[in-house]
Amino acid sequence: MRRRLLCPLALALALVTAPALAQGDLRAAAEAGDLTAQLTLAERFENGDGVVQNFARAAQWYDRAAEAGSREAANRLGRLYHAGLGVPRDIPRAIALLERAAESGTAEHLYDLALVIETTQTDEAELTRAAGLYRRAAEAGNLDAAVSLGVLLQNGKGVAQDFAEAAALYQGAADAGHARALNNLGLLYVRGNGVAQNYDRAATLFQAAADKGLPEALTNLGVLYENGFGVPQSDELAASYYRRGGQGDAGARQAQHLVYDARLAPPPDDADALKALEKAALAGDPVAEFLVAYLVLEDDLRDPRRDVRAALMMRRAAEAGYAPAMANVALLYFRGLGVPQDYVLGQMWLVLAGTSGFDGTAGLTAYWSAKMTADQINDAQARAEAKWASWQNVVQ
Repeated sequence: MRRRLLCPLALALALVTAPALAQGDLRAAAEAGDLTAQLTLAERFENGDGVVQNFARAAQWYDRAAEAGSREAANRLGRLYHAGLGVPRDIPRAIALLERAAESGTAEHLYDLALVIETTQTDEAELTRAAGLYRRAAEAGNLDAAVSLGVLLQNGKGVAQDFAEAAALYQGAADAGHARALNNLGLLYVRGNGVAQNYDRAATLFQAAADKGLPEALTNLGVLYENGFGVPQSDELAASYYRRGGQGDAGARQAQHLVYDARLAPPPDDADALKALEKAALAGDPVAEFLVAYLVLEDDLRDPRRDVRAALMMRRAAEAGYAPAMANVALLYFRGLGVPQDYVLGQMWLVLAGTSGFDGTAGLTAYWSAKMTADQINDAQARAEAKWASWQNVVQ
């Protein structure tokens, strides 16, 4: 049966339009010193909510709000200084800002300060300070802090080694479904540290963490299956878990594949429909270009020349303002498929896709930005803002 092809021209495209943010009133209020407006504007620039994502502009507004006394702004700005996003990386400045925020006693602020201290300071006294902050945050209900304190207790860093307390902290977070806690508790059961050695229990915990996509848990399951500890010995399953652990979780694997627009009918698979689709693509219809390029680039039979032509077609659809095509152009640059590999250009197109309304950028950004330097991310955002401005000038 021939599949019904959704007419590309009938689809309402999310073409390049002005950002959703009502700049006037909010910016005017922020400029006038309204803390709520300043913080809102900063958050929107940090998240790309209705504006082109730009950490530098976010930092400017967080700085103004922090100077006016907002501890939340101080926390956000401190995190940007720690990462070097939108501002030069400056650990002393980051810690000073995070300390100011942590004076509120908010669990998340305490955790953020402890994390930066633990990961940037080597002095034992500073590690002890981090452990104390983690404990305060954990007692206030922060699960990440509880697990991080458990790691320090397990390793005897900043605190006296205490496997039993580490196990108790892991157990509490594991009961709430925390993936890292499940995995770490499993390791204690494998080693018999702080708990009676129990491979069956370890396997159950690793499986629960693996089900949540934690790569380390997949690898740990591989070890159990290779040795037959708590599970039936199986070289085949061990190899499978090792491979999956090395590849990362399902979200990471998904980030390697082109995206498809869920608003469209499935791609056609009969000759007549494909011919009509190609004709529409040649006529410059963005959705048809997207579909034809998608079919070529997802074909298992790789042909570099076809890939280059398909990448050009996907780029034309993106330049026409079609957000899913922008996301795919980003992936083409990240992977070097049909174009020279370029992470900066990939991130630029991903920012533009999010600004244009594509709602699948969060997972893609988390995966690919982890492979980039802060300077690359800052460069990509500046390029995205410039390109968006050029599009707006054409539209207007």
